[in-house]
Amino acid sequence: MLRCIGKNIIVELSDKNDYERNGIIIKTTSSNLIGRVICTGKDITEIKQEDKVIYNEANARKIIYNSMEYFVLNEKDVLAII
Repeated sequence: MLRCIGKNIIVELSDKNDYERNGIIIKTTSSNLIGRVICTGKDITEIKQEDKVIYNEANARKIIYNSMEYFVLNEKDVLAII
């Protein structure tokens, strides 16, 4: 089981390259990705589990857990909640 601490979150990369919400299409780039939040640390106030977020890949650390790829990043590295 993955658990976050402090102001960190764990994100699973979205399967799609594009994300559509309310008719708005958000394109990912090589540096900005969209993912689903798996868990949040206790010090996180605005981001919740299952949120879709846009984050900068350069600040994320890739980990592999149970053969799945995740990214660990700090709350300040989240650019937007979709």
